[in-house]
Amino acid sequence: MKVSLFYLPSVGSKADIEKGRVGLQGHLYDQMLHDITGQARLADELGYDSISFTEHHFHVEGFELSNNPVLLDLYIAMQTKRLRVGQLGIVLPSQNPLRVAEDIAMLDHMSGGRANAGFARGYQRRWVDIMAQQTHGIHGALPHQHDEIDNANRAAFEENFRIIKQAWTQDFLSYEGKYWRVPPGETPWTLDATAKWGGGV
Repeated sequence: MKVSLFYLPSVGSKADIEKGRVGLQGHLYDQMLHDITGQARLADELGYDSISFTEHHFHVEGFELSNNPVLLDLYIAMQTKRLRVGQLGIVLPSQNPLRVAEDIAMLDHMSGGRANAGFARGYQRRWVDIMAQQTHGIHGALPHQHDEIDNANRAAFEENFRIIKQAWTQDFLSYEGKYWRVPPGETPWTLDATAKWGGGV
């Protein structure tokens, strides 16, 4: 049996949180990193399989302060020996899928092959609406609502997932969908190095 840890990192005590805006206190974030590091090292020693972090933004209240789970994964990977690291998950409708594919591939190399990948659709409109605004019409979608917002969110998630999977499994990528085009139209690509050593144009 494999046992994994899943964190929604929060900062401060109950009293700190009740004062308000505890998420803005850097020293409490530092303390949270220290605490998670100790727990991850212990999990590594005890034989736990993996650790994962959520993705949320703008949580000034102090709950679920994990705006970049891949970076947090790398931080933990550098302080453990065998524990796998991952995300539960990166909110794909709010992301550039090629950047996600690159970041997790880099994490896998930097961690010695210990990266897991986990993706989510995103339901918190207060931040998904902001972070996904480059993809017009995409908003956070609540699990129990099946409406136009949910349909657009699902379509963006599925398209981003297809692009990430292709980026990880194909040497060359071309894609044309509703939200993304790779390459985007008539983008010039006239580097001599690409023609000679990169597979042509």
